[in-house]
Amino acid sequence: MAIDSAFISELKFRCPIDEVIGSYVTLKRAGSRYVACCPFHSEKTPSFTVFCDTSSYYCFGCGSGGDVITFIMNRENLDYIDAVRLLADRAGLSMPEDGGQSDKKRRSRERMLEMHRLAARHFYENLTQGENPGKKYLASRGLTAASVKRYGLGYAKDSFDDLKNLLLKSGYSLQEMEAAGLAAKSRKNGGYYDKFRGRLMFPVIDLRGNVVAFSGRTVLPDGTPKYMNSPDTDIYRKGNIVFGLNIAKSGGDGTLILCEGNIDVVMMAQEGFKNAVAPLGTAFTEEQSRIIARYAKTVIIAFDSDGAGQKATSKAIDYLRMQGVTVRVLRMQGAKDPDEYIKTYGRDRFKLLINDSKTPTEYRVDMLREKYDLNDTAQKMEFIAESSEVIAALPSPVEREIYAFSLARELGISAETLKADIERRRKKAARSERRRAEQAESRAVTGGQDTVNRDRSKNLLAARAEETLIALLCKNPDYLDYITSQISPDDFVTGFNRRVYEFITESLKSDSSVSTLSFDESFDSGQTARIMFMLNTTVLSDNMRAQTDDCIRTIKAQKNGKVDAADLSSEQLAALIQKGDKKG
Repeated sequence: MAIDSAFISELKFRCPIDEVIGSYVTLKRAGSRYVACCPFHSEKTPSFTVFCDTSSYYCFGCGSGGDVITFIMNRENLDYIDAVRLLADRAGLSMPEDGGQSDKKRRSRERMLEMHRLAARHFYENLTQGENPGKKYLASRGLTAASVKRYGLGYAKDSFDDLKNLLLKSGYSLQEMEAAGLAAKSRKNGGYYDKFRGRLMFPVIDLRGNVVAFSGRTVLPDGTPKYMNSPDTDIYRKGNIVFGLNIAKSGGDGTLILCEGNIDVVMMAQEGFKNAVAPLGTAFTEEQSRIIARYAKTVIIAFDSDGAGQKATSKAIDYLRMQGVTVRVLRMQGAKDPDEYIKTYGRDRFKLLINDSKTPTEYRVDMLREKYDLNDTAQKMEFIAESSEVIAALPSPVEREIYAFSLARELGISAETLKADIERRRKKAARSERRRAEQAESRAVTGGQDTVNRDRSKNLLAARAEETLIALLCKNPDYLDYITSQISPDDFVTGFNRRVYEFITESLKSDSSVSTLSFDESFDSGQTARIMFMLNTTVLSDNMRAQTDDCIRTIKAQKNGKVDAADLSSEQLAALIQKGDKKG
């Protein structure tokens, strides 16, 4: 059920978009706008823009956009109602009685959470009661009963119906089990069977204490794959939860150790390092870095030392530094992962390793140093070039100065020469980044590969007039009666713009306030972003009434086939739409 527009208006008034977004990223004022590096993709040149006059945002780099509710939906991985609820809590507002999720959807989520809770308890009982392959595996790894209890580990029997029968007796349907990722349907006979079988089970627990998924490691000799993870469901999204964070976040000193696997987390906690966490069933993601940044000032990356671990380390460094987190990296010599290192050298030695962890720049230069033979002149030149690229990427001139001086001294070359090369590379990279941002903006303006408004590229003149008319209407809601008397949705040439126009006019007829417009319930994220783009980037003339008339005439003319825009340049198209500038 839709939320009352008056409530949305009050919510947006109490949650100014610049204040809400500013609590997640650092905003810098640029005239009447704010800019920042986008929280939804990696970039060095700010292209994320907050428009206070329209209470919206748009990123010219990745194309994300929306209002304050959209931002919370994307940032916190929430649906529309839960995003409104979060903002309402922030503003001290009570949700309207009819504004919650439908009873059916809410009950479905509640039942799914309850199924996972029952499954976790059942797996734990399987593991702790009697002998089983799961218990034998834990004994071989040296895991204690206390560790099992702390992380709620369990065992899924090598059975096709052990969990299924339990859930059936508890009143859950086979279809519910499948939707929850706890059962699968056979392609051969259509029967249902337990998804997890013969596996050590790691419950995935969110920050509210709910079991939302499972990760299962095979403990059978011929079991494949090694790890099996829950699929995406209504209560779980891969890459949006950090394993062990529900425990590690209470550590208190603001430092987290990022491991590669969940077994590493459990083993490290057993050795006293209870601030260990890990990505789950996926490579480390940007969203996981954002989640971690809420609870950690410093992250020590302790991924495996193999080639895949080194690649994962490099990506994690970039994601975490984007969030303003201080990053350190462990260099484990003589062991492939933290568990093996502690077993081989002991926890005290591992603690010293943590204290001696490298900065990201030191780590990357060390990796390059191992790659090249510095006694060979040609390889030494390649090492200098790649190391200079690493240093050039540092945002702080002080850091660049320190690393340049240290590297020059090591290599026996002039520090001034190396610094000049680093700055040259830095300027070149900045130019390339600006060029990419400009190209992205150009693609957005001219259509490019347009999956939102597929009619646009073939009807560019009409599409631009439609978009300008929509922007004019939102800027001047008092034009509503005049515009709707002059042009109907049927006059629109492109289907997407027609739909936007219908939505806005119908919304304004019931409520004259543009601030209450919320597109998220009626449009998907890509469509909402496009609407934000047209509202915030369309050039409006001083004589908006004349520009409105020009847009209406242009739309109707192309609808009736009286204008052929195929041979017109973009400047001519813009002039046709905006010639109201010259009218008095």
